[in-house]
Amino acid sequence: MGELGVAARAGGHAMVGERTLEALQGRLRGPLLLAGDAGYDEARTVFSALIDHRPALIARCSGAADVIAAVEFARERDLLVSMKRGVTASPARRFVMAA
Repeated sequence: MGELGVAARAGGHAMVGERTLEALQGRLRGPLLLAGDAGYDEARTVFSALIDHRPALIARCSGAADVIAAVEFARERDLLVSMKRGVTASPARRFVMAA
């Protein structure tokens, strides 16, 4: 895969290497999704059909520790972050962090 361009907070893109992504995945209990991965399109979809964002990374967080790891990852690299809360009626709420 090599490097992946991820939206940076200052504009443009920051390059994130394969080993860095593997290290992030190692810190997460939930999956780290990239375009083309199974579940990517479902995870990126929001309620409004007018919004069609395609983030470079999606962390399907399985708990608070995953959210913290994903946000720290983005903060350390000055990446743009968007959060989406999953199924609201579920006691095991899922969060999606997209960069």
